[in-house]
Amino acid sequence: MTRLLDVAKAAGVSRSTASNVFNNPEMVRPKLRQRVEKAARELGYNGPDPKGRLLRDGKFNAIAVMPPSQWGVVDSLRNPVFDLFLLGVGEVCDEIGANLVLVPDKAGNHGIKTALVDGFILGRVEHLAEVEAAQLRRLPFAVVDFDPGPNISSVRTDVRAGCHTVAKHLIELGHRRFGIVSFLRSPGPARLHPAGQSRDLHAAGNPSDQEKLQGYTDALAEAGLDIDDVPMIQADPWDLDAARMLLDEAPEATAILSMSVMQGIAVIEEARRRGRSVPGDLSVVGYNDIPDAERSDPPLTTVDGMVAQKGRVAAQIVFGGGPPRHEILQPQLIMRASTGPAPRSLEVD
Repeated sequence: MTRLLDVAKAAGVSRSTASNVFNNPEMVRPKLRQRVEKAARELGYNGPDPKGRLLRDGKFNAIAVMPPSQWGVVDSLRNPVFDLFLLGVGEVCDEIGANLVLVPDKAGNHGIKTALVDGFILGRVEHLAEVEAAQLRRLPFAVVDFDPGPNISSVRTDVRAGCHTVAKHLIELGHRRFGIVSFLRSPGPARLHPAGQSRDLHAAGNPSDQEKLQGYTDALAEAGLDIDDVPMIQADPWDLDAARMLLDEAPEATAILSMSVMQGIAVIEEARRRGRSVPGDLSVVGYNDIPDAERSDPPLTTVDGMVAQKGRVAAQIVFGGGPPRHEILQPQLIMRASTGPAPRSLEVD
């Protein structure tokens, strides 16, 4: 096997000069560099073994993204919202020439303990125990969509404010009869939370989802409405039964609040199947923005949860090092054609 020393001898240069041609080419004069590169081509030498360089430098030039703990690789890649997050991380990786590694850490998979990376971005977590493995690695990391305390870097969006804004938007359009689609973060069928029954925040999934529910609660309370009087379906974003269940349970609703952009689109499709006009008979909103939201018929009004920006900021924190940082991004309401005034007969004077 051809070695770097063989290339150096063939080019008539020192080993350190040959090494600089591959690792620090700006330090070598162009003509000398070309001579070494020519010798390498003739000898079939493709450059230093990256494993050896990593062992010498103690760096892997890579960052690991840990999806939400219950997700595997397939779950992650089929989620268009998570794809946007990876896009944001990837943009920073491209800027600095680093690699991005997707490392699920589902039960029995100890990827966070063994991943050959320089730092971690932890996707949505539900309690501090989930960050302990990252702390033990003694590598820089940031947590997304969770407040881990002052000593751990985090990036969040003010989801409570975003959901307050979108619910208020519907209230200002005259809507008073609502239905809600919340998140189910564990395997299983959709769950009905009927109107008139008290419910706790766990009816909305993890802490970030619970903040969304609080945002809805705040806006409805300002209009004199009790969220416990609003029927709610708790479902996985891909559960095709959720939209049907909600419209069955809330046939008089004039507006649907969905915590998932995918479920918001599904509600529009189910309403069309039933012959209901959106937004003439029913206004629909979602949370987060993906290309399919703009392409839906009609285009979906939603809250831009700044997902790609969260990925960018999280990557910048990890690669930048330094003391813990805590960034809270402000979501933006994106008004499209899926929302309109409440049906005239139901408008409130």
